Amino acid sequence: MPDFFIPLRRGRSLLLALLAATLALPVCAQGDPPGRVGRIAWISGDVYLDDTSAGQGGVALLNRPLTSGDGVTIAAGRAEIEIGAMTLRLDGGAVVKFSDIDDERVRVLLETGRLIVKLPTEDAWRDFVLETASGRFLPRAAGIYRFDEDGAGVTATAYFGALRFDGRNEAFDIDAGESARVWRDGGYRVAQGVRDEFAQWSAARDQRQADSAPSRYVSPEMTGARDLDAHGDWSETPDYGAVWFPRAVGDDWAPYRDGQWAWIAPWGWTWIGREPWGFAPFHYGRWVRVRGSWAWSPGIRGARPVYAPALVGWIGAPGGVSSGVAPVPPTGWFPLAPREVYVPFYRASPAHVRLVNAPHVARIGNVGDIVARPRDVMRQTPFIHRDEPRAVSAAPADAFGHRRPGARVVPRPGDARDSHGRAVPETPRRAAEIGRLRSADAPLQRPRPSPPDGAQGRRDRPESGVTPYPMPTPRVERPPRRVPESFPDFRERRESAPRTFAPTPMPSRGTAETRTAPPAARERPTTRPREIHRPREQGNERREMPSRVERGGYERRPGGTAGRR
Repeated sequence: MPDFFIPLRRGRSLLLALLAATLALPVCAQGDPPGRVGRIAWISGDVYLDDTSAGQGGVALLNRPLTSGDGVTIAAGRAEIEIGAMTLRLDGGAVVKFSDIDDERVRVLLETGRLIVKLPTEDAWRDFVLETASGRFLPRAAGIYRFDEDGAGVTATAYFGALRFDGRNEAFDIDAGESARVWRDGGYRVAQGVRDEFAQWSAARDQRQADSAPSRYVSPEMTGARDLDAHGDWSETPDYGAVWFPRAVGDDWAPYRDGQWAWIAPWGWTWIGREPWGFAPFHYGRWVRVRGSWAWSPGIRGARPVYAPALVGWIGAPGGVSSGVAPVPPTGWFPLAPREVYVPFYRASPAHVRLVNAPHVARIGNVGDIVARPRDVMRQTPFIHRDEPRAVSAAPADAFGHRRPGARVVPRPGDARDSHGRAVPETPRRAAEIGRLRSADAPLQRPRPSPPDGAQGRRDRPESGVTPYPMPTPRVERPPRRVPESFPDFRERRESAPRTFAPTPMPSRGTAETRTAPPAARERPTTRPREIHRPREQGNERREMPSRVERGGYERRPGGTAGRR
């Protein structure tokens, strides 16, 4: 082979290697779990969760993470869901499915019921899509929007902001203060907006949360960040920067102890805290003891932090099995401290490991080992809270063996131990709380939702002094669109056109010019004006037009009656 072909072959091989490496990068990124997640933030009444990927359903738990494929049914009561800065409020009888919750978009399918969506930031309204059987709605600005799906169609209201509707046969805009009714079989019209008790309740929730806006220390796109200021206090520290102290916690309280573990795909074992604020501090940031109390450190503020199922270190891998006849030792966990690397036990790329640790660890030297051998890295890495009895909690290791969707593990009294096996004392109060947690473990079949007006359950009555949402002002109705051939009766059903009747032929008597007067003519009032005979000019002569009487019509007789001539 000529020598000048050798550099060409080497260059081609190098080019193919670079191309293969470039194509492999998106494949790794596609295998990572999403960095954005939802959360059940508030529950009142009977609320059920459907995990369609697992084919199971059960009672919805506070702070339960929501991801693509999950569904929520409000059998009776109401619920509030947070996805970053987004807030979704569901009324009784509502059924929604979260088709997509990922870094690119949030796509929600409203099957039935009433839903109010609050999108306060640009990231929130640009990524949000609501789908119905009639079509999909795309926000065009930050605002508050309402959707009522009743089976025949959907009514969309823009209290603030603007919406864009895209359907099979039409597309139009809904501006601020407007409402539109869209039917499933085609057609739409501008409708009167709704201001009912559900809208007043949503406005009252907005006012109560006004003082609980996301702090300047965390991003508004951090799911659960709005609960921090209402349930804790911030303080500046020289070593960790801004930290947050929770209120109303006991002396024996520790992070990741008052709650339960649940297997949620694609992350695996996920912590569900029972505290009303127990989402953001357990899925973002780190924990540290400051002046004898637990404090949460969010780290460097980012535009959109990456969600983690639980930022903990493990003592013994979760899901371990017993060897021999010896009892299975408890599996322990402890919160990570600032500047400690989080080691995920789910499938993740090196880029994901760097992103999830970015607020606390700028550079990770052993990221390859973390991806390939997470258990070895966890066992060999020194952690601050591993040998602290007040920080370690535990549960039997065989409880983590059920790696299936819906499986749950609840820490029991006496299971909390340090890394040396020393038990951490518990209080009777905690045992009672865990007993209530166990009552929600059994999966339940989703009941048929009741109508919104007949839903039973506790209702928050609107408070006095609440500023309601503005009533949408109806504008001039749009001209009806051209009716498709598949809906020939659309105008009769939707436009209420005036009814017309064909004339009924009357029986004749005598000649053809003589006809019997219809009954309506005999019932007409006597104030009818006389016939006016208009002349017609023909050349220079004026000829009288023949009257109706001359044509064989009707004449008016004295006494106010009309009859045949």
